[in-house]
Order: sequence, then C-alpha cells, then structure tokens
Amino acid sequence: MRRLLFIAPSLPSPTFGGGAIRMYHLVRFLAQRFDLDLIAPQTPGAEGSEAQLRAWCREVEIVPQTVRPAWRKRSHLGPYEKDPALAEAILHRLRDRKYGAMQIEKPAMVPYLPTDLSIPLVLDVWAYGLSGAIRALTQERGPLVRARNAFRLARFGLFDAFCWPSTACVLVVSEQDRLRCLRTRPGRQVLVVPNGVDSSAVTPPPSGEAPQGVILFTGDLGFAPNIEAAELLALHLLPMVLASHPDAELRLVGRHPHPRVQRLAGPRVRVIANVPDMRPYLREATVFAAPHFTGAGTRTKILEAMAAGLPVVTTSIGLQGIEAEAGREVILADDLPALGEALCGLLTDPWMRADLGRSARNLIEARYDWDRCLAPLEGLYRTWLKEQAIAC
Repeated sequence: MRRLLFIAPSLPSPTFGGGAIRMYHLVRFLAQRFDLDLIAPQTPGAEGSEAQLRAWCREVEIVPQTVRPAWRKRSHLGPYEKDPALAEAILHRLRDRKYGAMQIEKPAMVPYLPTDLSIPLVLDVWAYGLSGAIRALTQERGPLVRARNAFRLARFGLFDAFCWPSTACVLVVSEQDRLRCLRTRPGRQVLVVPNGVDSSAVTPPPSGEAPQGVILFTGDLGFAPNIEAAELLALHLLPMVLASHPDAELRLVGRHPHPRVQRLAGPRVRVIANVPDMRPYLREATVFAAPHFTGAGTRTKILEAMAAGLPVVTTSIGLQGIEAEAGREVILADDLPALGEALCGLLTDPWMRADLGRSARNLIEARYDWDRCLAPLEGLYRTWLKEQAIAC
C-alpha cells in the first residue's frame, strides 16, 4: 500500500515552538486519515513527543544530525543548509518505499529531494523565508552582515524560482500570503492552512479567578524578534504602565532566553525559562502583550493567549496571519505610546478585559481550532490517495 511521507526540518512537538507545534498537529491530523510515515532530524529538547508520534504514524525515522565544524556553520552563505545524514536517509526511504504523495515543511527541505521526483509534492510555508530575508537585509547592522544578507536574498530568489515548479501545492497561513504567492506564481495551486491552537487544551480560567496586574509575553526568548519585543516591554512599555499601576508585573516566559532577555530581570520583571507547560502562566496573566515590529513567525503565542481568554495587545505585524477584528477581538497599536496606553487601559478596566477575552475565545473556537484549520488537507490528499485512504 502506498503511503504519505511527511518530511520535517525538526521533530514535531506540542511544546517546542510555533513551527514544531504546527507540524505536530499536521502529523496528528494526517495520520488519523492516511497511512503516514514521518522522517525528521534528531532535535534536542523535543524528544518528549517521540512516543506519541510513533503511536500515530505507520513509521517514524529520527535521524541523528551530522556534527558540522563551527567554521563551516559560520561560512555558510546559502539560504538553506543540507545535513548529509538526513539527505541520505530521505533518498534511501524514497528508493525503498512506495509513496503516493509527500509533504515537506519549509523551503529549506526542498534540496533534500531528488530532481526526478514523480509523486505530488506539497510544500508548507508557515513563515515565508523571502520576506524574512528582506527584513533582515534592511534591519541588520554592519557592512559584513548586510553583504551576507544581500547575497542570501539573491540566493532566496533564485532558489524559490527553482522550488515552485517542483510542487503540486503550496500551503500558506493566510489569504494575504496566498494572493502574494499567486501574484508571483500565477496558476499555481496555493491553499490557505492557518496556524491554530488546541482549544480543548487551552481554555479560559474559571470565572472570577483572573489575576490583577500581570502582563505576559511568551515565546522563544532566543529568537531575534522576541528579544526585541521583550526589550520593548521591559525598557519602554513597563515604565509607562508603572506610572499609573505601580504594582504591575511583567513576565517573560519561554525557551532559551538570550542574555539580553536575562538582563531584563528585576523587581517588576520576571524571566521564566524552559517551562514544560505554558497554560499555568496563561491562567495567571491579566493581559497578553506582543509588541512586534519585526518577525515572520507562526503567531502561535497570540492564538494561545486568545484561546485562554486573555485580552491581547499587539501590532499589525504581530497580528499577521490572524483574521481578528481590532477593538473587538484584540487591541491593535503600532507605536509605543499607543501600546502603553492600551496596556494601561486594560489593566484599569476589567469589563473591557472580559469582553475582549470572551470575543477572542469565540474567534478561536469558530476559526482557529487545529482541526478546523487543517480540514482543507483532507480533500487535497484524498484526491491523490483515495484508493488507499483509511477510515477515521
């Protein structure tokens, strides 16, 4: 029986960052409907998901990563690196198994595939690489860094021109991304598969238990856009809040806090690292703040906060990929004074917090639960795998 092959750039995990969470639910959804094989590199810190992945999938192959000398990593100029051990494992699997279709996560995995691939290929682009490279080119400091990024940007353009013709379908996270893709690649099949959240696992706290004065920010605290957001919160926005709410506290909760984030810790700022479960911190928060002015991540943290019934204050960039109504389901502000004013207003007004949190939760249930987000994939793959589809 031919199967569906899922190739991941890291081990899918329900707790190891937005991309890993998206892949985890993709694997769950697809394995419940089709015979699915998963191949991924070994990922330190994400091992806890392996047993569940093996329970879902027909086969799971986890490939130890090749150790690369530091000078090779520093000298790498291409947009995508290629691990020799993973490349060999993928080619071996394609040679020895019969697959009806394949899904790969991010353009970084395309170089691992043979040029004569004869089965439908689905490319999932959950954070568009070219737009991130453009932002890096304009924001990074120093002539060497900018020169490297300019070179990588040119390589991205050439490589994406190679990527697109090899795909049967491209998955993107928003309608805006779909239209942008169609402008550059007219006639291609582009499917919107938004990022989501497990709304049965992340729920609002019982009525009457909302704490007072806790501003929460979560995420990978070693990721550059999150470092910037944490610094904006601690160094600029929190002082505005403390002027009228002297008991307020900022909590920065997430993986791998960068030294710049660690240095923010103080009497009114707590840095909490590498927690196994984010839900207790969501329940203990009053307001969720995500002051993003750069970045192309998955926005999982914002969806989780909305699912938890928290009022969310963010920027237009922070809300990219999420169709939420400003003023009803989130508070949108695109400069520091407006962000500070929004935080102060929410800390002052419990009724506004409750209304925003309730509307945000309703939006998640209606549009952003994972199974609802992933539903278009069933029809896509059933077209190719209908003779070997299995009952749910």
